[in-house]
Amino acid sequence: MVYRLKKDVWYVGRCCECGACISTCSKNILRSPRDGDHPELEVREKRIGSSHIVVDTCFFCEKPCEDSCPRLREWEKGQILHTVTVTSRLPDTSIVNALLIASIRRKLVDGAVTWDIDRETFKPIPKIVTREEEILTTSGYQYLWHPILEVLNDAIYKKGLKKIAVVGPPCIAQAVKAIRTSNNNKLKVYKNSIYLMIGVFCEGAYTQQLVQEIVDRFDINPYELNRLIMDIKNKVLRIVMQEGLMKGIPLPEIRRYMKQGCARCTDFTAECADISVGTIGLEEKGTMVIVRTPLGERSLKYAFMEKTLKPSETSISLEEIQKLVIDKERRKRAQEIDSLTSLMLESLLGKKSRDEVREKLKIAWR
Repeated sequence: MVYRLKKDVWYVGRCCECGACISTCSKNILRSPRDGDHPELEVREKRIGSSHIVVDTCFFCEKPCEDSCPRLREWEKGQILHTVTVTSRLPDTSIVNALLIASIRRKLVDGAVTWDIDRETFKPIPKIVTREEEILTTSGYQYLWHPILEVLNDAIYKKGLKKIAVVGPPCIAQAVKAIRTSNNNKLKVYKNSIYLMIGVFCEGAYTQQLVQEIVDRFDINPYELNRLIMDIKNKVLRIVMQEGLMKGIPLPEIRRYMKQGCARCTDFTAECADISVGTIGLEEKGTMVIVRTPLGERSLKYAFMEKTLKPSETSISLEEIQKLVIDKERRKRAQEIDSLTSLMLESLLGKKSRDEVREKLKIAWR
């Protein structure tokens, strides 16, 4: 059952919990994790006489879960058509929401899968939006994690969306690209429905334990929180309260709450997206937008035409962005170690000879 996912992703801590495999599972046996670091596999049994036999439900499956998994591919560097610094004209100042609203107005897309927050608990939740007023009430990506792609089926089958925009960090963009470039027939409906990918810069995503740390440290309630900002330049988590006050925690003090799969991610600027958005600090007068595809170009053009965005004279240092890109690329060594771990597991199971594993270990550590 889901052998490659288990061996090469789950067992070596590489899962990014994007939710793609959950939505695309044609057998409907993958579930969102409750406490773990990867999806849960439902075990189905069949009774024959007095015996119970575990059924291999994946035996005749085309395995769309594997073809949609971003961790089972090697990703090349994404293209850049051009970059621009912009500010939002919306009341919530969100660049992503400005792009979404303009794209819906111009019928580039008919809806989006984006991020929101439960205000009582400050837990991240996925949100399917089709109208401007819905977009304006979303909180956006807060660096807190939820397998957002698990709602793709709701967007397609319940909402009836034909041209969907997806918002998310690099791993979500990679999962979307895996789906859009796959030839697996089971992924065809998703491939045809996901139209625009808006990526957001991400240095790492965090579990809900981070919220509990904030609540305990500052003796506040979750509903008093308004927004989390990763000030990567100054290595501080900025915590914006509902009344506008700002608190801070040094990033090294919260690293223990980062998702395990983030340690294997080598993408900072969502290179697989159509258009990438983000900052590295508190650039209040401008946010960088990286246009990567003609579709992303159209989305940005419509935002200028609809006046939801405007160009900014403030420039963001590409050198600083490049430093962070290089820092993330250093995590490739962890991926090499994962590959070797998988080989050793196969050797123990008798699927790979120990001599073959020994030879690859020699090459890796030269």
